[in-house]
Amino acid sequence: MFQGLSTEQAPPISVPFRFFLTAPIFGILIALSIFFNPIETILNRYSPIAIGITHLFTLGVLSMIIIGALQQMLPVLAGAVIKKPLLFANIIHISLTLGTLALSGGFIYSNTLFLTIGAFFLSISFFTFFIIIIRLLFKVKYITSTVKAMKIYAVVGFITILLGLYLVGAYISGNITSFHYIFVNIHIVFAVFGFATIIIMGVAFQVIPMFYVANDLPKYIQNTFPILIVIMLILFSIFTILDISVNSVKIIFAILLSLFAIYALKSLNNRRRFVFDVTLWYWKISLISLIISMYLYIQYPQTLVLPIIFAFGFLYSLLQGMIYKIVPFLSWFHLNSKGYFTIPTIREFIKEENIKIQFAIYLASIFFFILGVYFSILLYIGSGLFIVSNLILIFNLITASNKYYQISLTNPMDIFK
Repeated sequence: MFQGLSTEQAPPISVPFRFFLTAPIFGILIALSIFFNPIETILNRYSPIAIGITHLFTLGVLSMIIIGALQQMLPVLAGAVIKKPLLFANIIHISLTLGTLALSGGFIYSNTLFLTIGAFFLSISFFTFFIIIIRLLFKVKYITSTVKAMKIYAVVGFITILLGLYLVGAYISGNITSFHYIFVNIHIVFAVFGFATIIIMGVAFQVIPMFYVANDLPKYIQNTFPILIVIMLILFSIFTILDISVNSVKIIFAILLSLFAIYALKSLNNRRRFVFDVTLWYWKISLISLIISMYLYIQYPQTLVLPIIFAFGFLYSLLQGMIYKIVPFLSWFHLNSKGYFTIPTIREFIKEENIKIQFAIYLASIFFFILGVYFSILLYIGSGLFIVSNLILIFNLITASNKYYQISLTNPMDIFK
């Protein structure tokens, strides 16, 4: 289960927890933005309000969880130790939070000052993060498929951020040329298939066998798919700039991600230890949503159902499933490493019934968001359910962290008195 893990260098538990607890707050802000803005502008994917809501998700939810998880995974899975983890986490968390609020607010309220402030803080956050992890990852000696994916993610993620900052700069200055929308398309594809998907693939290569006692994904997927995605990103960029059809590249993207999802589902369905785990619901819904979204990406790329299924069905479902595994595991691991003997099991840190309730409400919110594309009034119901779902997620995470901190305040040697 722990083959290849270097647990001695794990950062303080507060490092990933602060990122995990912040992400659902941005989820609530997404729902509130839908509540208090005209539906016709929300459903127009090119409107500034829709762009602002998109960045609340990509920066406030997606990036927040990924960056939080990687600060734990880099030293544990790759042996890449961040020397001052608390300082590093504080700089990134504060600047990412402020930058996301300012940038998204700048788009929603068409305020160039907010956009400038947002770009400033996001530059601090992402440059600090990517420059340091790129330097650390390329010094790693124990190379696994997950480490390889992390390396690719770090480089592609850095390019994604540079493209984003260029686009924001053009938006602030008003210097929007014909090339602007070319780079918009490239930025979106890098964010979707590079920044988000590559790291999720890489983490899945390690997490599925470790947490679910399941078979590894085929080696050819682990060794080649992240590299193939990078090649497709390069081809997509070249074809887009030269105004060549990108349909063939899109089909290959869809095939790669669908195959990954199919084999991941197969691995989860044929676990070596067939014990019920509620987090499997998140993983399976996520992977099924990925397959559906790839079908829509090829057949109906303009439908607004596509970003809903991809963002909420695939990305956020999977990330929540990971959080529900990581937080209890870290709580147990840190207490165990400190010498505590009487501690909850991993499954006892968060009540399974509470996770089931949150999952059901979250799934209902996705359902109403999809219906809201056709019956716009239902977007409000979806938003309300989305707020409740994220509030329960926060409650569940606080419950686990509170159990950890209450036990950590006691003396582990009291058991012998």
